[in-house]
Amino acid sequence: MNTSVSRILFVSTASAFTFAVIGIVWGIYSSSQMILFDGLYSIISLVMSLMAILASQYINKDDEKKFPFGKTAIQPMIVVMQAIVMGLLCVSALTSSVIALLTGGREIAVGSALLYGFFSLVFCFAVQLFFSKNKHRSEFIRSEAAQWFMDTILSLAVVIGFLIALFLDNTPWAFIIDYIDPTMVLLAGLYFLSVPIKLIRKNGKELLMMTPDQDLFNNIRFEMAILERKYNIQDSWLRMAKMSDVLYLDIDIIVSNDSTISTIEDSDMFREEFQQQLDQYDVVPWVTIAFTKERKWAE
Repeated sequence: MNTSVSRILFVSTASAFTFAVIGIVWGIYSSSQMILFDGLYSIISLVMSLMAILASQYINKDDEKKFPFGKTAIQPMIVVMQAIVMGLLCVSALTSSVIALLTGGREIAVGSALLYGFFSLVFCFAVQLFFSKNKHRSEFIRSEAAQWFMDTILSLAVVIGFLIALFLDNTPWAFIIDYIDPTMVLLAGLYFLSVPIKLIRKNGKELLMMTPDQDLFNNIRFEMAILERKYNIQDSWLRMAKMSDVLYLDIDIIVSNDSTISTIEDSDMFREEFQQQLDQYDVVPWVTIAFTKERKWAE
């Protein structure tokens, strides 16, 4: 985590504030629940971005005495909080859209709503593109990129829906227009629920320090197997967890009289070779390797 992350997150904050104000005012003016939902979602994004910036600055502070194992848990914790709020907003939008559909729909100013749709589509796509190019830098930025991607899809739905409404005007099917706005909100809410669910699942898994994805685990296990053959290791226990960008590895190695590890220098050489193998992965390794002849200390 560095100051560049905070600067990138500031872009999201400024963009969300601008977009939120425009969306809420335009939504009220055009009587569109979809546009209002868009604006409210941006307000939520603004609050979440501010939380991410504050957390990013706090993580950057040198506070090793209080946090001897680092502050990596803060990132997934904030992302889970963001995802919960995003999920609650989606549920609220779903509820209000169902009520509107059951009570005869909602009349809207189609021309004004369509104009907003084109504006928001271009605006959100530009911001989302910026974050996508930088999302490798931090879990915070990946979360922000996901939020702006949701906004881009939402804006596209607005354009498509209001174009349909425009074509239906002054036709025998004009009565459908009042149902288009709540229908779009319903469909968008259902789609968007998948994003916070995925974020909660991924970052919740990190907070619980569960084993990371199987591919990464198998790759690390393969690297270990190569060294075990080289040093004639009898057996080993590999425990792994990933939190944010940090990969925690706790390894217990059982050596025997046939093993080529017999001195502290040998064990340090093993550690050095293993560390070099980890350089190919896009993680910050936190490695603890212990050597023993007694299996009970490893299990």
